Amino acid sequence: MNINDFNSLFQFDYRPRYTVKKDKDTPKLNTLKTDVFEKTSKRADNIEIKINHVCPKTRVTKTIKAVMNPLDKGTVYRKVLNENTGKIEKVPMEVDIAKSEDKTSVSYYFLAPDTHEEIGFVIIDDWKKSRLNYLLDCDIVEDTRLLDNFPEQGIYGDRVSVYYLQNNDEDKYGGIGKLADQITIEYCLQSGIEPNIVSMADGNSHTAHYKRGRRFLPVEKYDKDVDYYEFVKQYGTDDPNKIIEERILNTPDGEKVDTTDLFGLYMYMPQEVIQKYLELIKTNPILH
Repeated sequence: MNINDFNSLFQFDYRPRYTVKKDKDTPKLNTLKTDVFEKTSKRADNIEIKINHVCPKTRVTKTIKAVMNPLDKGTVYRKVLNENTGKIEKVPMEVDIAKSEDKTSVSYYFLAPDTHEEIGFVIIDDWKKSRLNYLLDCDIVEDTRLLDNFPEQGIYGDRVSVYYLQNNDEDKYGGIGKLADQITIEYCLQSGIEPNIVSMADGNSHTAHYKRGRRFLPVEKYDKDVDYYEFVKQYGTDDPNKIIEERILNTPDGEKVDTTDLFGLYMYMPQEVIQKYLELIKTNPILH
């Protein structure tokens, strides 16, 4: 099963369609250094493997073909009960990274060592590739806010978006999001794209993204999937970050922060978070 087959299982038809905004004069705020690109430019021979991929929507397992570089390793955490304290502890666990791609997207699968059981994955849309060129010729694109320029946030020009991020067993594993974030930035470096990373958060995932460093774009009046005036009337602000911050502060320790009412919201990776990953990648890259 190729990436188009299982991407077709993910349906996000509720997102808006608009004319693309273009602003060629806006300066870029994030500058990459040559040595960072050099750290992630060399690759060893890939090995073809088959993965039992779990579709997050249908929970159906499909066998797909992917490639794996033996040097590509990441770290996640197993959640283990400490019988002496009765508390859950996070134990570091090294995972293998496999990859499949098509003309516009690339998927990275996080695999348990030895068994190669898929414990999670991330799908990255590369808007620099052919799909963007085709859509721009039509002057109409879906998910236009993923393509808009946001100078105050340092988002301009070519960018990637995280189409889907999945932890297959949240009770057993942690750290999937951070691993996906670093891989997304390394993909940008290998592809010659200045890291501009945007995405949409699904319902009740907002807090996890926020704690990982993501921030949310303000709700705007032209959003079709969110009624701007009703949103402001209900929450008293058009800034989702304020709502999420307040709920985190007011939720007792040990309880899950509930943001199901916020539905899908657009978000981005701030420049200061990107810079921290760039420093990490200089000495500890995942992709080779």
